[in-house]
Amino acid sequence: MGARSFWIHNTGPIGCLPYIFANFPSAQRDSYGCAKSYNDVAQYFNHNLKEAIVQLRKDLPLTAITYVDVYSVKYSLFTKPKEYGKPHNF
Repeated sequence: MGARSFWIHNTGPIGCLPYIFANFPSAQRDSYGCAKSYNDVAQYFNHNLKEAIVQLRKDLPLTAITYVDVYSVKYSLFTKPKEYGKPHNF
């Protein structure tokens, strides 16, 4: 017996976190105000995670592995705030 179904969440846009704004105010920002280099690292991690999941699916064919893209959903909160009921960017 053992688990055969997994959801694996990627990391979110850490460059958009208030902690980053407060502690690294000189970080280069993207057009939405998020720290670009921190989001670049998150995207690099997510890319490698996705590749690892592809390999896991090959290695464990009887296991259902779902990759959950948290990054895109959370980043859209910053890039399209009006679609989520926010009058302006955070």
